[in-house]
Amino acid sequence: AEGPPPAPPGHERPAMSRESSASSMSERPLGARRHSRAGRSSGNLSAAGGADSHGAQASVRREPRESPLLVLKVGTSSLLLSDDSSQRVKLANVAQIIELIGELKRRGYQVVLVSSGAVGMGCIKLGIPKPTNIRTKQAVAAAGQSHLMRLYEDLFGTVRLHCAQLLIAQSDFMDKAHWNNVKHTIAECLKLGVVPVINENDCTNTEELRFGDNDNLAALTAVQLEADGLFMFTDVDYLYTANPRSDPTATALRVVEEPWALQVDTRDAGSGMGTGGMATKIIAARTVSTAGIPCGLINGVHPQRIFSFLDFGVVAARPPAAAGGQPPLPEGTYFKAMVHDQTVSDTRRWILSLPIAGELVIDDGAARAVANHKSLLPIGVLVVKGRFLRDECVKLVHRAAEVGRAIVNFTAEELTEIRGRNSREFEDILGYSACVEAVYRSNIILTTAP
Repeated sequence: AEGPPPAPPGHERPAMSRESSASSMSERPLGARRHSRAGRSSGNLSAAGGADSHGAQASVRREPRESPLLVLKVGTSSLLLSDDSSQRVKLANVAQIIELIGELKRRGYQVVLVSSGAVGMGCIKLGIPKPTNIRTKQAVAAAGQSHLMRLYEDLFGTVRLHCAQLLIAQSDFMDKAHWNNVKHTIAECLKLGVVPVINENDCTNTEELRFGDNDNLAALTAVQLEADGLFMFTDVDYLYTANPRSDPTATALRVVEEPWALQVDTRDAGSGMGTGGMATKIIAARTVSTAGIPCGLINGVHPQRIFSFLDFGVVAARPPAAAGGQPPLPEGTYFKAMVHDQTVSDTRRWILSLPIAGELVIDDGAARAVANHKSLLPIGVLVVKGRFLRDECVKLVHRAAEVGRAIVNFTAEELTEIRGRNSREFEDILGYSACVEAVYRSNIILTTAP
């Protein structure tokens, strides 16, 4: 969702002094509406990205896993067939995916499955076409989700595996405590040897509180879990420079070096039963790349092609399979991970999950400061867009391109008044003492390689 989320009652709080704000907020847990601030800078900083006494967040680097974790996303087009005459399950496809997961488990991988298909399965169960009314969609999803999980339970049983259902809402990701709860539940499922099957809770979610599609949910889940790879099964062999169904000049992209800078024509309506398309998959690949996670796009008819990615060495925890030379390119599109010299902490991964409430257009000096892991100061802000509150997520834009996401310390109105101004002027302009940073450096995650 790109618009500002509705503010809960009482979100706007009176301004505090620098000292009282630092002491009271240090006791608050992290959350989308009350984000903890670990201290205040002292002194006046007159240039964007100047000296930064606000300490960087403690490193939360995890130890390498003995069993690499893969997130697999299966779309409706890989599960269901919809044509003029009927709607039905692609049973052979689904069975291949279950067999694939069984083989991955035998090879020592942990697997999380993000699966679409609740509405489509509901349509098959009830014998109705895909509904357009939101209330009917919710009811059909409720009917279809149980049918979908019964299918998974039966098929996983044939390969001696157990699965668990997790229905996720965007609100579970907007609050840091809920975000952590989901993360720990999935981790415990994996410890028990259970395959988590995750879907958006279409039964209760509304258009305003949706992830948008399961490509986005899969990407955010991979980021949340610090996965070693995200693999999305779709109905094409590769990502193309244009839609190959309508443009004969379209060429396949085998390896995408910089997903954050990718420019392709994605005018594709997607499958008749699903909600996503190629554009959403590119966004998902960009999201995980930002967090240092590689991504693969694979034709769902041939799910075993994932092994060509693993043999290629896409997952850093496992070296390439071929000895004495480079193995063949993966059979699909490989989106490389961004190489970070910035610690991708829990907070930074969580920031990627938040709805974007506005934009800050920053100047060259501020962009350099952010790239060098400094805080963003109001003097480096050129334009403020949107209507956001304190502690909401904003996009950082430099020269018309997104360069980062951040938790902002001021409301849009406050920042509009003090943008481009020296910190010594803040108290006179706002009428109260305020911190000197628009955004703390520990609350910024870069979305473009410096």
